[in-house]
Amino acid sequence: MSRDRVVVNNDATLAYTQQSGTVFRLNMSASSAAALRGSGGKTALETPPTTPVKKPDAGGDDNPWGEDNLFPQAVIRDIEKNTVLPSVLERKTSMMYGGGIVYGIITGVNKDGSKIFEAQEVPEIEEFMEASNVPLYAFEGLHEVNTFSNGFPELIVSKNRQKIVRISIQETAWTRYMKPKSGKGLPTHVVINANWDNGGSATDEYATQVPILDPYDDAVGQLRARTDGFKYIYPISIPSADKALYQLASWNSVRRSGWLDVAAAIPEFKKALFKNQLSVKYLVSIHSAYWEWKYGDWEGLSQEEKVRLINDELTAFDNVMSGTNGAGKTVMTTTILDKRTNTEVEAFKITAIDDKLKDGLYIEDSAEASSHIYTAVGVAPSLMGVSPGKGMGDGAGGGSEPRVLFNNFVSTAQFHLDLVLAPLNLIARYNNWTVNGKPIKFRFLNPFVMLPAAKDTPAADAQQQSK
Repeated sequence: MSRDRVVVNNDATLAYTQQSGTVFRLNMSASSAAALRGSGGKTALETPPTTPVKKPDAGGDDNPWGEDNLFPQAVIRDIEKNTVLPSVLERKTSMMYGGGIVYGIITGVNKDGSKIFEAQEVPEIEEFMEASNVPLYAFEGLHEVNTFSNGFPELIVSKNRQKIVRISIQETAWTRYMKPKSGKGLPTHVVINANWDNGGSATDEYATQVPILDPYDDAVGQLRARTDGFKYIYPISIPSADKALYQLASWNSVRRSGWLDVAAAIPEFKKALFKNQLSVKYLVSIHSAYWEWKYGDWEGLSQEEKVRLINDELTAFDNVMSGTNGAGKTVMTTTILDKRTNTEVEAFKITAIDDKLKDGLYIEDSAEASSHIYTAVGVAPSLMGVSPGKGMGDGAGGGSEPRVLFNNFVSTAQFHLDLVLAPLNLIARYNNWTVNGKPIKFRFLNPFVMLPAAKDTPAADAQQQSK
């Protein structure tokens, strides 16, 4: 029989022949089983998934992220300069996190295809959850995925390699893929260095290389076959077009489009305007004939006398126009005869200066930029407590709108949640965590916002059961 019709399981304990439909129990030594399994956790007779290869950039040993290898650092700088984006990204993560991480078993399936989940409490798992601080891993993992569309969970196996004993997640901004070996699509390692923006490299004293598990293959089988370390990175990401390793977050479009620059420029401009503007409220023009009309032989006075009289006039006028004592006073102007033209003219002409800051300079531009940010991140303004207005959507946004928007958001965030749960479910399979023969599954508790219902009604009963 041909070898391509033979299937061997990951532990090399069972084999199946397609031609005769026969299952064979293989009683062989550990070394023979390892040889049959081959490298990477796949049996020698299995065909791995296709992994396209992108030609690596020239340079160091790592695959640069961006032209200068500092793309994540540039993203962080732009986020920190914006008044909307950090809170929106954090709120998005908080809504996904919901009621936190739980674990349990699937006891059945509803008619609509949804699975019946029953939470459990197992001492070994509780110890693992506490030792690894799984809630922190879950929140940070969601936040890294929402910010960068990439995350790098790290799994640590015990010394005897029988159990995965810890999970953590590395900083995405500090993690880079190493260049893949010739003909290989996925690199074998990532390198972690907190100093990329300070001259760091893949090989300096601050760099740590960690082997990778292929998320598109049997990760449990891979890990059981590996002997190249005790910690492994299981990369997670939101797929984006034409990206082989580093995926691009969809909200990054607001950076490329320039709207994030607009949002950053407006407060800078207003800050400079507040700092440097002249506090001019009135422009007063005094007719030249006024001085001769009031003081007679004006031209015959000395320069010092003219300066003294002008200062006295301006002081008296300023006392009337400024301060709380001048509020509500009437300013009376008079007309005089201009002897040169023999016409009546106004002695004083007072013009109020418009205050552009008072008129809300660039408010509409700022609102439009914020609207683009909300849209790019995928969080409705009303979920942030922002009332819709110009540039934020139509309508006043009643109480039911945030409820519907929140429920819609939670119901469409499942893929993001599954990404962060994938390493935990991998751990459950590797550690053989079961209850009554059923495998342990991890879940996020995502309570939906329900409509209030009167007591002793079917709606109230249904709402109570959902809790």
